[in-house]
This record gives sequence, C-alpha cells and structure tokens, in this order.
Amino acid sequence: MLKDRLIFVSVVFGIILNIILWLLLGGKFGWSAEKIPLHFNVVYGIDFLGSTRQVYEIPLTGIVLLVINSILAIKFYPRSKLFSYFLSFSALAMQAVLIVAATALIVLNA
Repeated sequence: MLKDRLIFVSVVFGIILNIILWLLLGGKFGWSAEKIPLHFNVVYGIDFLGSTRQVYEIPLTGIVLLVINSILAIKFYPRSKLFSYFLSFSALAMQAVLIVAATALIVLNA
C-alpha cells in the first residue's frame, strides 16, 4: 500500500498538516493554565471558557483520526483500492478542517 503514490502522499501531507497544527497552537497559546475563550456563538458571544491546554485536543484528535484512517486504509487496500483512497484522502481533509478550526480559535483569542 505504501508503494501507492496517492496514498503515501496524502498520509505524508496529513502528517505535515498535523505538525503545522501543533506549531500554530503551541506558538500562540504555549503551555499555561490560564482560562481562554474556546467557543464563540454569534447569538450569545463567548459561551465556553477553558484552559489553554484544552486547545491541544484539536491536533491530538487529528493524530488519532490520521492513524485510524491509515490503519484502515492498509487493511482494506488489497480488497478495495478505492476505499483506501477515500480513507487516506479523508484523513488529509480532516487535518485541513482542524487547521481551519484552530485558526478560528487563534483569531477568537487575538
């Protein structure tokens, strides 16, 4: 499966995006325990406060999803290459969505 260029490239880019996600959040929030807004609602404004350590659940979720999708793609590759492509590309797409979420969180706390 790792000889398949499409799957390999999507997994590598997923890892790169997750590293960028860790660096973005680490550069902005550090490792303090202060309270920050974690959710903003247009109607009510800031409606969820939490520790800065909770922002690291975003890239951690990305790693977990990337690993699960990669394992499933490896498992299903001999039977269905198309399904493996969907799994690997969805892992890449999830990393992109998590970067957008982290960027919104950084803008909220600017």
